[in-house]
Amino acid sequence: MTMLSIEGEALFERARRAWRPPPRLNLSDWAEEHFYLSAESAAEPGRWRTLPYQRGIMDAITDPLVTQVSVMKSARIGYTKCINATVGYYIHQDPCPIMVVQPTIEDAAGYSKEEIAPMLRDCPTLRDLVPEPKTRDSENTILLKRFPGGSLSLVGANSARGFRRVSRKVVIFDETDGYPPSAGSEGDQIQLGIRRTEYYWDRKIIAGSTPTVGGRSRIEQLFNAGDQRRYYVPCPHCGFMQVLVFSRFKWPKNRPEAAIYVCLECGAEIEHDDKRRMVQGGEWRPGPHPQFPDAPAPPPFTGHASFHIWAAYSFSPNATWGQICSEFVAATHAGPEHLKTFVNTGLGEPWQDRGEAPEWERLYARRESYQLGTCPSGVRFLTAGVDVQKDRLVYEVVGWGREKCSWSIDAGVLAGDTSDLAAGPWAQLEALLARTFTHEAGAELPIAMLAIDCGFNGQVVHGWVRKHPISRVIAVFGKAKALMLIGVPSRVEVRFDGRAGKKSAKAWPVGTDTAKTELYGWLALQPPGAEALAEGRPYPAGFCHFPEHGEEYFRQLTAEQLVSHRSAKGYTVYGWEVIPGRENHWLDTRVYARAAAALVGLDRFREGDWVAIEKNLGIERPAPSVVSAPKSEPPSTGPARKTSWLPPRRDWLRRNR
Repeated sequence: MTMLSIEGEALFERARRAWRPPPRLNLSDWAEEHFYLSAESAAEPGRWRTLPYQRGIMDAITDPLVTQVSVMKSARIGYTKCINATVGYYIHQDPCPIMVVQPTIEDAAGYSKEEIAPMLRDCPTLRDLVPEPKTRDSENTILLKRFPGGSLSLVGANSARGFRRVSRKVVIFDETDGYPPSAGSEGDQIQLGIRRTEYYWDRKIIAGSTPTVGGRSRIEQLFNAGDQRRYYVPCPHCGFMQVLVFSRFKWPKNRPEAAIYVCLECGAEIEHDDKRRMVQGGEWRPGPHPQFPDAPAPPPFTGHASFHIWAAYSFSPNATWGQICSEFVAATHAGPEHLKTFVNTGLGEPWQDRGEAPEWERLYARRESYQLGTCPSGVRFLTAGVDVQKDRLVYEVVGWGREKCSWSIDAGVLAGDTSDLAAGPWAQLEALLARTFTHEAGAELPIAMLAIDCGFNGQVVHGWVRKHPISRVIAVFGKAKALMLIGVPSRVEVRFDGRAGKKSAKAWPVGTDTAKTELYGWLALQPPGAEALAEGRPYPAGFCHFPEHGEEYFRQLTAEQLVSHRSAKGYTVYGWEVIPGRENHWLDTRVYARAAAALVGLDRFREGDWVAIEKNLGIERPAPSVVSAPKSEPPSTGPARKTSWLPPRRDWLRRNR
């Protein structure tokens, strides 16, 4: 080969490299190399560094299999900067028509001045692609930027003009829950914007916002319409992957700044210092998610990736776990509007319009002095409710009297692995079932019926239940929308031919919404005043008495609130939901004990039944306990059963399992 040919080859290679297009990068890699934060809008200006949870969101935007990206978020997660980087990426890597929709035209102008203009100035790869407007007749204005191969238009959702006569490959909807109901008279802005992309096979539709009110939140609807990705992080103690949820935070009394996170799997306490390492080891996973069993199931994936992310993952110095929990406590004390702001901007969750729930402090303040484990004079029979968790059984024994008044007799936790019928807490539950409780009249009262939740470790629960007569122990499961307090039992075991066996285990459905509504009405009742009590005036029907339980009992008993939201058909419907930061196990046990009382006969006892019970207890004249009208029903004609202190129950309760 001659020297001339060698020099020609080298020259050709240099020319080929010069004309080679830049390598195609995904969004997060492009941002790491080309994106800079500006001093006007960033606490730490300079080269961008993608955070672990941001990477999945950003790369979904440039994933060829993804057409639509929706992000339901809190504040302090850097979403606006991710959107800025998206605009820069398409200007540099894939020039095309881009539209960014802000809530109003004023917001669009502010976004252009405060975010886009500084970005174009400070990112070297973008600086020469979008020249700065210098004259009034320049093609580049505050709301329109032109560059080789494309343009960037910024519009307000309050004006239909920005959606007309345009075609865009990339449409970005920012703060969708801040949009007015309609773009002028032309309808929903998101649908209008999506129509502008219909001519592009590789279009990108991006939406993000902090949510507002549940059932009316645009971003909530978009999140549910996608594959519902959530960010899983490993426990530093056991490695279990889980989604961070606010209800798992705990803190010492009056010290939310010292909050720690409790692992869902092993129960270990996780310090805030472990957060960065957890987030770095995290990953995005699509739904459904075991931690959110009540969430709507995601539809089959058709190119719509949706994400939820909130401040607990943030690396911001103002988003420590202690700071977040302190904000929650302050918002709780400040009132519902402040709490709504915290839920929306701190948790990134839609606010649910809530009905009233009794304040736990009021119930705590009116505790009575009767001894735990004993039955005051008004008690006529006992039932128990048991909630099953992975590592413990939570129980409450409740005494019932005339007019459905109730007394909390005992409540506690039986620790142990509930999946182990031999070595778990089941022996302790046997002891509880065998225990009797001393009545003020001197009688020893057994637990007439125990209802235990079979929704968790159901096979083990049924194995324990079948050891006892059906007239004494039943398995139950919650059914929120049921109209009856307790329904007809169903068989839960089938044979090889798919049919239920005659002796298969049974489970009773409990109408939890009905039971909670009734209970919260009772908890709202006021006791008679001191003078009224001194005069012997009775308590109101349904009144709930409590001994000196600790604060946590009352927190859990009042841990849910009635929430209204709109159904798919536009109707307003209501349901009970847990208040953030609270657990509800003792609320569940009270509901199950109430269901057991219904089976014993609380709702159908007549005067003769009460008299028979009181005779067996040695109470000749029951003291009046409630305000009630005289009963007009005739007394029960059936004789009292000699072998039991309770009147006879219907035969269906004693059938074989």
